[in-house]
Amino acid sequence: MATKRPAKIASKKKGKGSARTCPSCNTDMQMTRVMRFTEGPSGMFWVCTSATCMFVVSKHDVKVGSLLQKTA
Repeated sequence: MATKRPAKIASKKKGKGSARTCPSCNTDMQMTRVMRFTEGPSGMFWVCTSATCMFVVSKHDVKVGSLLQKTA
């Protein structure tokens, strides 16, 4: 019998295809899972890694805005 190869994991794919830049400050963005605990959107979002910007874009390229402008 032939041995089975381990499955490829999609999270290990890194490169230009999974990278995105912030439309506000042109720094790198990171994919983040947002859970809803009050009113507001939830799901997968791109979040800017800059501490001064924190711009949020949905997975489908809808600009949500900045996390710094939101009030709790």
